[in-house]
Amino acid sequence: MSNEEISGTAMATLIDFSTVTHKVNEWIDAELGIDTASKAFMPLMVASILDITEEEAYDSITDGGQDRGVDALFIDDRDGKNTIHVFQLKFTEDFIKSKSNFPSNEIDKILSFLNDLLDKDISQNNCNPILFEKVKEAWQSLAKKNPAIEVHFCSNTLPMVPDERNRLRKAIEKWNGVGENHYGLDEIINLFLSIKRPKIDRDIRIIDKDYYDRTDGNVRALICTIDTAELVKLISDPDDKDSVYRPIFDENVRVYLSNRNNINKEIISTALSEDRHLFWYLNNGLTITCSSFSYAKGARAPVVSLKDVQIVNGGQTSNALFEASARDLERVADVLLLVRIIEAKEQSVGHKVSETTNSQTPIKSRDLRANSLVQRKIEEALAAKGYFYERKTGQFADQPREKRVDAQTAGQAYLAYALDMPEVAKKDRGRVFGDLFETVFSDDLLPENLLIPLAVLKKIDAFKKDVQRRLRRDEKVDQEDLFIIDGAYHVLFAVRRICDRDGIDEFSHDALSRIDEAIEAVRSCVKSNMNETFSFNRFFKDYGTRTKIESLISPK
Repeated sequence: MSNEEISGTAMATLIDFSTVTHKVNEWIDAELGIDTASKAFMPLMVASILDITEEEAYDSITDGGQDRGVDALFIDDRDGKNTIHVFQLKFTEDFIKSKSNFPSNEIDKILSFLNDLLDKDISQNNCNPILFEKVKEAWQSLAKKNPAIEVHFCSNTLPMVPDERNRLRKAIEKWNGVGENHYGLDEIINLFLSIKRPKIDRDIRIIDKDYYDRTDGNVRALICTIDTAELVKLISDPDDKDSVYRPIFDENVRVYLSNRNNINKEIISTALSEDRHLFWYLNNGLTITCSSFSYAKGARAPVVSLKDVQIVNGGQTSNALFEASARDLERVADVLLLVRIIEAKEQSVGHKVSETTNSQTPIKSRDLRANSLVQRKIEEALAAKGYFYERKTGQFADQPREKRVDAQTAGQAYLAYALDMPEVAKKDRGRVFGDLFETVFSDDLLPENLLIPLAVLKKIDAFKKDVQRRLRRDEKVDQEDLFIIDGAYHVLFAVRRICDRDGIDEFSHDALSRIDEAIEAVRSCVKSNMNETFSFNRFFKDYGTRTKIESLISPK
């Protein structure tokens, strides 16, 4: 949620509490040491708030002995970001306690951690091994351009009381680039709520005769101009005119990043400025798709009736103008906006419009590629084998987990295993659906060949989960095993190289028998390269690490 003031008047309801509890229980994974609802709440919320994979969420957990009050830490470098996310997470299984506020005594722990993090005054002696590895990664981020830190206080209770929140805010003001976020039960429910996209019909009035109609085959388009008042009516929630109707952006691969985003701040500023008459010339406008549109041709300022409408590009502009209108409707009402309305009777055309109009901005590559022909072919091919290939995140959430194949995870595993790029698979995963998409999901790919790398990775992850579980239970862990937390994809790479050496089919189940040897090869490589400044994170990011591992896999 944004950092607006919390009134504290909302009260937890039993149905809200129950909904969150049921969702938390789905994330319990005893094999990983996440064996209670309280522990499962942590990766669930990290994944939900940051929109990352289950693996990334589980790997971010630092909770345990000497965790310095930090339950999770994630470095977000996607799409050019450089943000360190620090989490404080609290869960109660008692509904009565859900009506309490987030414990404010956690503030001082976080402030102490942030102070030591920024002063580089953290060592293996005052934090647990998982957290220390994350801290070293955070220090690398802080040394880069424009670092930011976001602290998240999250619980299935009421948020922190306003007085304590003000104390926190004043304390972090001394640090540039540090922000705070608060999630109580109400905010969590809003985060989880998802409904099927309803059919949306709308009418908009266009300006004067500023419109142009064009038809090409089965596609028809109308280019026109509308004012902000019409836009606000278009995107307002029918049941709450002061809120944006989110389903109208369901086909938009990215909606609003809030007024804290620099681009959105600029849009709002321009709309409220004396130069707002230039908005039409400075802004790219909106792209709208619909199943049909109609209007009185030749009329002045006609009303256009839209059926099954979606705003597929211009979500940032729409939401920013909506926010600007809330500040000063009279000033913003006459701001003009360029609009393209595309009547796409075939769904594939609508998807293509969404993909191409958004490809010029930092959108999630996976979303852009989800409806591509090759992804649909893989889904069909694996369906014939009884698997559910998820082109989109959570596409088959209602199916058995062991039969679900996540496209992102499958692509990462294939990249490390078949294409010899383990460092990219682990630390630059966005490239799977970015510049490496046609390399990973090429026309020569046999869909079933995605399955063995995943099966091998699952076995490797079992070892990794065992190490993480013992760490979280404060059990004795061999320090030489800590490499697996960052090095799983390099072990996967090593399995393939061993298969090549031994002349076995790397896409057969025989590959599973080479996992133990691969683990030993990577462990040995790590040991031979350790020194006082060694970092697992940095080592497994290095392009040369795979060459070092391969040199240890001696021919028989």
